[in-house]
Amino acid sequence: MGPVIRRRRVKRSGDRFVLNLRDHEADILRELADALDPMLDDPSSDTGLHRLFPPAHPDDVMAEAAWQIEQGAALRDSRRASLDALRTSGPLDEVGLIAWMQGVNAVRLVVGERLGTSGDPSDDERYRRALVLAQGEGPEAEAAEALLHLAAVADLLAGLVDDAVHALGDD
Repeated sequence: MGPVIRRRRVKRSGDRFVLNLRDHEADILRELADALDPMLDDPSSDTGLHRLFPPAHPDDVMAEAAWQIEQGAALRDSRRASLDALRTSGPLDEVGLIAWMQGVNAVRLVVGERLGTSGDPSDDERYRRALVLAQGEGPEAEAAEALLHLAAVADLLAGLVDDAVHALGDD
């Protein structure tokens, strides 16, 4: 079997960047941005947002509260701006592509948190087991199918971040 060739979905064209997304990929990005956006109002209410909003002072409640008062709104606004960029179909300038990439990465972090991925080999075993379970019927099969769907979304998001990084490095 020969090498796997993956289609790059972000390409440089002069000083602009073109997003070459299939319709369903663009729909996924918009849907994820729309779902995540309202959750930013109170990031502490959802543990899935922990990777987007890690505590600045985890060992000092007072310092953390002060930081949230001073900087929390700015961080939420920044996250919102990057999610807004996901609703763009391009072409983008470099600043726009970076915002778009930050939006993709923000969603990727939340999806990864939902998956509970750790990057260790047990994750692969969990997916192999899910592939078998998804062939059946009932609640276990439905849960396995949902896990596999979320894992496919995570793979898409990781690939988009990779494509954006490569496009930024192209001359």
